[in-house]
Amino acid sequence: MAETSPTGATALPTARSGFAICALTLLSAVFLQKIALPGTGGLYPLSLFIFPAMTAVAFIAGVFEVNTPAFVWYAIFVAMAALSTALSPSPHVSVLSLGFMVVAQFPLVLRSVSSEISYPRVMNFLSTVGCVSALIGVSQFAGQFVVGVDAAFFLDTRMPENFTVTGYNSLIPLYWSSPVFKSNGVFFLEPSFFCQFLAIALVAELLLGPRALRLLILTAGLVCSYSGTGLTMLALFLPAYFLRHGHSRLFFFAALVSIVLIMFGDELSLDAFTRRVSEFSDVQSSGWARFLSMFHVLQNVLFANDLTFFLGRGPGTVQEQFRLLSFNAFDPTWGKVIYEYGLLGALIYFRFFYVAFCRGPRGLRFAVGYTYLFLGGYLLNPSVLMQVAALVVWFGKTPAGAARSDEVAKGKTGHVAMPALGIP
Repeated sequence: MAETSPTGATALPTARSGFAICALTLLSAVFLQKIALPGTGGLYPLSLFIFPAMTAVAFIAGVFEVNTPAFVWYAIFVAMAALSTALSPSPHVSVLSLGFMVVAQFPLVLRSVSSEISYPRVMNFLSTVGCVSALIGVSQFAGQFVVGVDAAFFLDTRMPENFTVTGYNSLIPLYWSSPVFKSNGVFFLEPSFFCQFLAIALVAELLLGPRALRLLILTAGLVCSYSGTGLTMLALFLPAYFLRHGHSRLFFFAALVSIVLIMFGDELSLDAFTRRVSEFSDVQSSGWARFLSMFHVLQNVLFANDLTFFLGRGPGTVQEQFRLLSFNAFDPTWGKVIYEYGLLGALIYFRFFYVAFCRGPRGLRFAVGYTYLFLGGYLLNPSVLMQVAALVVWFGKTPAGAARSDEVAKGKTGHVAMPALGIP
């Protein structure tokens, strides 16, 4: 009679628990991101409590373990951040912001104990959640013509003020003075958050082996968001994907979608997309602010002083000069890290992020990493950090384990992966 090893007997339950934690984290990141932590007046999201609490439970239960190299770099970064706070010349420096960062980033130092969690299953779950969100978003967009804006955007118009998180543009018209509003998927903080999540879900669906109906649903959701942020990620990902995995049905689907968009461009108000191409040359536009303004902010403020160049101006200060600038400004994650923690702090943080993030599976690394670093100021955003953790970081391996996985993948597929783009 064959014997079952204790390790093998415990691996499956641990893997199931690991998947359950990742799935619950992803669901919370999507459907609870608008809900405020009670008693904070809408200033802090409920996910700021859920994220570390769920991670702590998983660690105590033996589902997660500490990624030691990531923890070491995290601890060094926290010490550097404390030094930056103590020496900051800015009157806007915030110890509360430092504490927020310490709590929000801590779950990234952990990873799943089990290496048996099926990553394709996780991507399929992401695709499913993305399709459900897209259907909700399409229904919301269409619903404003039937039941009115107040009913279609009920979380933004009918909930008590302190029930939802404040400080976000949940209701954005297609263009100035338009009576039609971009879909935010009901549960997402802004249309851009909705767009970015659907773009990541679309990448997951493509990597799994695309199903036409799901691609159609996700594309419809992207159109109803009328946001271009997630599309910039897809514009970088799709050419490499098509070159590597392209086949006739994908090109047929892309051609069909293009024809439909061209034929019904006026009815769909697609000029709300196309007119944004010129935003990169307009210093008062959101496109220029999101992708280019931070270079000017760093040059004019941070790099003008040796101390702040190396140590930054301290946590919570990145927007201190925005109202004095002659152009619209925005603080993406990479820019916020450099501005607030200086060159030394940024080098340490990005090393921490590399150790925690780049040990994860390649599939969604590019899509999630690009979204986190470049498409928003997400250093302190628990809902986005929950996606970073649940889709990449918690699946991290040791260097030796990652090397073995790559060899297995190479043996199964017969070709070498494209790690730089996160394409297996």
